[in-house]
Amino acid sequence: MLKDKLLEQIKEYIDDKQNLGHLNINRNTEVRFLAQGEYNINFTLDSSPNTYVFRVNTGSQMENENQIRYEYDSIKYLEPSGVTPKVFFVDDSLSFFPYGILIMEFLEGEPLRYERDLSKAAAIFSRIHSVDVQHDTHFKVEDRIFSDRIKEGERLLANIWDSPHVSSEVKTFFAQFLEWAKVNRSKEQYFIDEPWHVINNTEVNSHNFIIGKEKSYLIDWEKPVISDPAQDLTQFIAPTTTLWKTDYLLSEEEKDLFLRTYMEGLKGEDQNIRDRVQLYTPYLYLRALAWCAYAFVEYHDPNKQIKNMDTFAKIKSFLQIDFMKKLCSPFWHLS
Repeated sequence: MLKDKLLEQIKEYIDDKQNLGHLNINRNTEVRFLAQGEYNINFTLDSSPNTYVFRVNTGSQMENENQIRYEYDSIKYLEPSGVTPKVFFVDDSLSFFPYGILIMEFLEGEPLRYERDLSKAAAIFSRIHSVDVQHDTHFKVEDRIFSDRIKEGERLLANIWDSPHVSSEVKTFFAQFLEWAKVNRSKEQYFIDEPWHVINNTEVNSHNFIIGKEKSYLIDWEKPVISDPAQDLTQFIAPTTTLWKTDYLLSEEEKDLFLRTYMEGLKGEDQNIRDRVQLYTPYLYLRALAWCAYAFVEYHDPNKQIKNMDTFAKIKSFLQIDFMKKLCSPFWHLS
């Protein structure tokens, strides 16, 4: 497996990189596998008394030519928030590994638990969304978020139409969902007329939070964008997110608590966030479900480098036609 091959090579890489001396990484460093996502593999570097995360990037969800540099620059920019990891080193040369490399701090804690940590998550979002946004930064900007989701959905779904692995029923669902999204696209005018731009993480599942005893953080800044805060907030409370790593569904009372705490962290500067979340919700569902369909086809490719079987099981459950119909029923119905 790729992670096993990398595990053997990282120590050699560390020994070869003399410019890592400022990180106090010594020759007795222990390299251990930590976790992997769909497009990255993470290891810990235990170089007592310091511990770091060594992140290997294998692909880009944003079609970035230099994905690891985008991630490095994003984390650096967000450092003043105090709720994101510090990043120390980037190697985008591809000279040793055929992948981008990032080294950042290791944060102690555990994944977020919805029944316990909603207020902490809300505070993290308010801190990040309060970071000053300079429009000449490297961040991609999404100011037409319905059109952006339609374009993204069309790109993600391109591989399902001719796939023998996707049922005709699922293909019909997505064809009609895309058509509904296009018909209702004009409602994005609200976000154009009343712009509110912040830095969004766009991947806010429970395992991308580190809840510590004293401080808590939002990690995994693979694909942040400047856009309306409804992107992160809608995704955070959506069933497609809360069910992703857990079996938890937020009650309406919990959603209200989360949004109220978030607004308090912004010093009461509410710009109709509930309306924004309500409007954006079906387009968030389009993104989430379209990615599942795309990934479902990808998982049937024997050349796919990273395969997480628990992720594949969740993808298949989300693509059950009854689940998708129920999710979308408040907004539209499959004919």
